[in-house]
Amino acid sequence: MRVRRMEPADAEAVYASSLAAFADLELRLGGTPDPTATGSGATHRVARFLRTDPGGAWVAERDGEVVGGALAIMREGVWGLSLLVVRPDAQSSGAGRELLARAFAYGDGARGHIVLASRDPRALRAYARLGFTLHPALAAVGRPRVAAVPEVRAGTADDLPLTEAVDRFVRGAAHGEDILAMIASGSRFLVLPERGYALVRGAEVRLLAAFDEESAATLLRGCFAAADGAESTVEFITSAQQWAVGPCLEAGLELRSEGGAVFVAGDVGPFTPYLPSGAYL
Repeated sequence: MRVRRMEPADAEAVYASSLAAFADLELRLGGTPDPTATGSGATHRVARFLRTDPGGAWVAERDGEVVGGALAIMREGVWGLSLLVVRPDAQSSGAGRELLARAFAYGDGARGHIVLASRDPRALRAYARLGFTLHPALAAVGRPRVAAVPEVRAGTADDLPLTEAVDRFVRGAAHGEDILAMIASGSRFLVLPERGYALVRGAEVRLLAAFDEESAATLLRGCFAAADGAESTVEFITSAQQWAVGPCLEAGLELRSEGGAVFVAGDVGPFTPYLPSGAYL
């Protein structure tokens, strides 16, 4: 087993490893893998992070074949782990441990750290051992029944300064052009003027941040309205995001306990009202 820097040509193999790892996790935990799951947008994300954060991009290779990868990012002094996967047939080989060590080292000197974890017990154990504070999370799933929310509108390039201000308020660091990357890979940009913003992919809430809980709840209702009856997913609802529970239940979504966990350390702001992005933290 060898761990080396990630290269652009590794993108497909890394995401093949990701799909295999998450399908295996579902089976191990008694679930059913999603047959429609794809690596959509994966190569775009890898290409971006190889430009912006090459020091956080690593792969594990066995006999010349990529069997896992890690992506870590730094934004205004805050480090985040975007991806850590190892193909099922290469797990328990030390590959995950070595990949995490390289990705974590990229955050040396960071004033804050963020990891969004799946419900994989091994992943939870590994991140807990980093000494981060653990916040168990719920997910909400269902077809929302919500009337139009006129205060929430489509965002434009003129709204990017709002995203930066809100991000610095809730997590201590702006996403910057990561917002544009999410839009380029298919997310819709929604804005509650002067109060907050959200990104929705399909009907899944991918990111939501606001200056106050009332604004965050209005934005979440706006996301549900934009779903137009399609099945929606809201992830990483921790105890700090109580504001999100009411809108989810009012819309008819079901709360589920398989939401994984949010791990944070250092200066990441109040981290609320905030629903972080699995890819961009």
